[in-house]
Amino acid sequence: MLNRSPLFRRLSNLAVAGAAMLAVLAPAGAASASSNAAVAKKTQAAVAEQDTTATAAVKLRKLYDVSFYVKPNNARFIGKPWKPSEAIRELKKCFNCTFPVKGAPKKYPAENQRINLKACATFFVCKNAPVRYHKGKDKYGWYFTAEKGHFDGAGSKVYFNFINEKKTGYLKIHVWAYVAKPTVNDSLNKRFATSKWQEFAHKMGVKINCNHDPRC
Repeated sequence: MLNRSPLFRRLSNLAVAGAAMLAVLAPAGAASASSNAAVAKKTQAAVAEQDTTATAAVKLRKLYDVSFYVKPNNARFIGKPWKPSEAIRELKKCFNCTFPVKGAPKKYPAENQRINLKACATFFVCKNAPVRYHKGKDKYGWYFTAEKGHFDGAGSKVYFNFINEKKTGYLKIHVWAYVAKPTVNDSLNKRFATSKWQEFAHKMGVKINCNHDPRC
């Protein structure tokens, strides 16, 4: 028969009490972790909602809407009946080989990627133009949304889309922009944009032409 001394009984009672305490604390700890995760998730959702609301609250106005033929030489060609997919393919090979704004990456941007562009022109000093890339709804296009510090104001947008002209089938690039709070005079802003996007069309035309002309 086992010896049931007072010391033995006290040790047994302590062991039972300890096991009971662990049984109570374990689910409480798990519940706490679950609660913290839920709070963190709600916080992230709230921040995302605030960002969306802030972007939606930005009042935009259309600054320009331009389009240019994508062709290798303005003097020799009215236009070229290339496919929009050819332009996107060139951009995916090397984005900054044709996109003419300083700071553009060589690799084609990923969704929501921040790009620290810098707008430089002879008629005004370089301006910071940080943006984020978005695919958008156009099959052969994309758009940029301006970040804080952009000279057009945070929330401004510029859209790009390669299209074939209905009557001729010639390839064109269509670019249109909305601004929030620009720090550059509208006429200078439009002048810069027109010059850059025309340059973009020309560079793209030279690249695509080389794919069709073995003499390149």
